Amino acid sequence: MKRGLWIILAALLAAIAGFVITQRSCCDVVMADTAPHDGSSRLPELEWLRHEFKLNDAQFAKVSELHLAYRPTCEDLCMKVMASQDKIKKLVGGGTQVSPELTAALQEQATLHVECQTALLTHLYQTAACLSPEQARSYLDAMLPQVIDMKMEPATKHSGH
Repeated sequence: MKRGLWIILAALLAAIAGFVITQRSCCDVVMADTAPHDGSSRLPELEWLRHEFKLNDAQFAKVSELHLAYRPTCEDLCMKVMASQDKIKKLVGGGTQVSPELTAALQEQATLHVECQTALLTHLYQTAACLSPEQARSYLDAMLPQVIDMKMEPATKHSGH
């Protein structure tokens, strides 16, 4: 169950970040002209957030912008985590004791965990700031436990849990 929630959280963060990149690379006029006119979103992964917390259009636009702005950070951290895990696996697989290199790799992974949690918590608090106090409390109540219990397992390593 925790793995499934991590996958959902990672997808959400990646989608938020991608939206902001796209939005910043286009001018507001172009965005208005290309936006869907049927009420649907170009970020379907955020629709649950819109509906669950009953976001108005202005809130959803700001949350979407934050989502896209965070995407590069999320992707960068994910790549670092995967590289760190690969390094540890190689060191563990090729050794018979805890070497200084393995200790350093484990420390690097612990540092990455702190970096990931800090970045994600910052993002969640920024998102919550776009919401009403009631919406923000509900959003943080739902999301913060996922960050606190976060494991250093990139979503690409999971299979539908």
